[in-house]
Amino acid sequence: MYQYLLTGAALGICSVTDLRRRTVDKRVIAAYALLAVAGHLASGTEQPVQAAAGLLPGAFCLLLSWATRQGLGYGDSALILACGVSLGFWPCVQLAFWAFLLAGLFSLACFVLRRVDRKKEIPFVPFLLLGLVLLAAGG
Repeated sequence: MYQYLLTGAALGICSVTDLRRRTVDKRVIAAYALLAVAGHLASGTEQPVQAAAGLLPGAFCLLLSWATRQGLGYGDSALILACGVSLGFWPCVQLAFWAFLLAGLFSLACFVLRRVDRKKEIPFVPFLLLGLVLLAAGG
């Protein structure tokens, strides 16, 4: 439960900065990752192999950021990496799935309604926050 609350707080803070300034604060990501590791160490709930597996979705997103020349920003990918540290592999995969699905549907709706062209960038972190809400609700 601690990890979901911590993740919600980090995603909430980063959502505000992403919406306002189109950037993700690296200090928030670092603090979030350190608190997640500290929480796992204090509770003894995470095995080293499980913790390492939690890094895989974020590592994939970092590779995607590099391959697309930041079509998905490095800050967004680093945040997903920290989510993997906090939540573990499968919850992080589910979180990323919901975020990409919701962002894609939002982008499609904006494109169909002619609000944006296909080159328009949208903030991604609010969709991570919505994905966490869906994940916590049992999605």
